[in-house]
Amino acid sequence: MRRLPQLVTVSALAVLVAASGDALVAGPASAAVAAGDLSPTHANLDKYTSQELTWSADTCPKEVRELGKAATRSECARVTAPKDYSHPDKGDIKLMVTRTKPEQQGKSDRVVFTNPGGPGGPAARFSAIVAAMSPLGRTETVVGVDPRGTGESTPVSCEQPKAKVRDNHQLSDSDVKTLQAAVKKSVDDCVAQHGDYLPYINTDNTARDHDLVRQLLGLKTIDYYGVSAGTWLGAHYATLFPDHVGRFILDSNTDFTSSFQKSFGYQPMGFQRRFSQQFEPWAARHDDEYGIGSTKAEVEATHTRVRKAAADGDLGFFSANVVDNVLAQQMYSAKGLVTAAKFLGYLDEARDGDKIALYQAFGLLNNGSDSYTDNRESTTFMATTCNDTTWKKDQGYYVNRAHDLGPKYPLLGYSQVVNKCAYWPYKATNSKVDLSKSPKIMMVNNTVDPATPYEGAVAAHRKADNTVLLTVNNQGNHGAVLGSKNKCVTDAAYGFLLNGALISKDSVCQGMPLPGDSKVYPVGKQVTGPKPSIEKDKKPTEKHESDSLGDVLLKLLEKLIGDIFGGPHA
Repeated sequence: MRRLPQLVTVSALAVLVAASGDALVAGPASAAVAAGDLSPTHANLDKYTSQELTWSADTCPKEVRELGKAATRSECARVTAPKDYSHPDKGDIKLMVTRTKPEQQGKSDRVVFTNPGGPGGPAARFSAIVAAMSPLGRTETVVGVDPRGTGESTPVSCEQPKAKVRDNHQLSDSDVKTLQAAVKKSVDDCVAQHGDYLPYINTDNTARDHDLVRQLLGLKTIDYYGVSAGTWLGAHYATLFPDHVGRFILDSNTDFTSSFQKSFGYQPMGFQRRFSQQFEPWAARHDDEYGIGSTKAEVEATHTRVRKAAADGDLGFFSANVVDNVLAQQMYSAKGLVTAAKFLGYLDEARDGDKIALYQAFGLLNNGSDSYTDNRESTTFMATTCNDTTWKKDQGYYVNRAHDLGPKYPLLGYSQVVNKCAYWPYKATNSKVDLSKSPKIMMVNNTVDPATPYEGAVAAHRKADNTVLLTVNNQGNHGAVLGSKNKCVTDAAYGFLLNGALISKDSVCQGMPLPGDSKVYPVGKQVTGPKPSIEKDKKPTEKHESDSLGDVLLKLLEKLIGDIFGGPHA
């Protein structure tokens, strides 16, 4: 989902690392491995599958220990896993695992694994949040495994590219070369520092880590709630271990039947649609509150004025790129639309030198910092996406892509000019998803989701056997289930996870009004279909919190929107 250019030659430094280790060769593609094998080479893994775990609340990350009532039911353990499941003699890593016991003990023996996406989001924290925010916490044990490389699972952290530009829309040839050099250097430096670990950070190994934990917990099957890139992980787990699949819900879907390059390729369109077709008309409807325009055209004019002032250097820290990234970040949730409108209003006032308005804009974005955000998530994201599927290596491809997408999708299209995977030295696993042997899986997707656009979900659903799709019309949050007050959605999703009541066919729910609206305003072509049919006694008792899943994901994944070299994750 981003970057770029010129024909790549792996640096001498990266080649030396590869020559001294295994860098340029990944393990066997899992498509060739018999389903259910924890080791692709049938290596002896008794050392790992027979370990005894020590559970303690003191082992948990700080954020779990501070999570209210759920914290009192949460405990964590460190699991030893092989760095390479094909060749366990290459060394070990540690996995952080959180399990939150249900409020009502003895009601169910089911266990729900979770993942918040990224890829690279800290699932050990997310699982406790799921237990706190959903009906699952009442009767189900909820488990989170930090993906290898991030959170408290043997982390890997590399410095991000140093070169900065202020406006992607106005890149000179010299700017592009500077960016390319900076991105290439950051990849080469990362490989030089962590080349003995990076090749093994991929989705197949993360799925195996989850199955190792399943075995250690003594479970025949696991249930699963995965969001965003967590849908990619869930689909790969179901491919590798179909016999251990229980009730799986994939929320806000990547195109997991394709490549990461194609799946993230939907994002410039998705973010622009949410911004132009939903946010701007919404802000215009509430001009009396936000004052940035009473029509969509006037709101866009405010945005244009602010962005030009930022590009001209009149807004200090807020460069044009920062403005783009902040606005894109706020598209993840309904609450974010409010922040985006206030942000544009403050910066519009600051154009004339209003320092107080500038400080107010800063204040809106002051969400604090979590202890794990030392480039771990960004590095794990890079390693996983580059290791999983092949990306274009021609740097010119990304430059041309930015030139093509920028005018159509200006919020993020121009940022596609560079891409770290163009410089990645390792061979991708290119594992294929095959859900034909797993039980039926439920997919849920909002039609205006910016980070995992609906088109990608439909593409995956059409190509994946044993999936049923629940569509939510006109909803733009990233994340359709957790934290939602839409009973049509939550009855269907939790009805399946809690009671096994899977909808029998593709179904459609209508979205909820945006903040301050009294009705739902349609966006684009409306998806038609039956409402989900669920037996009355299968509908769960709901449990709501104030935050939507989009808000939760932003708190967990602070680097969801990167700088010029980054961009949205899933």
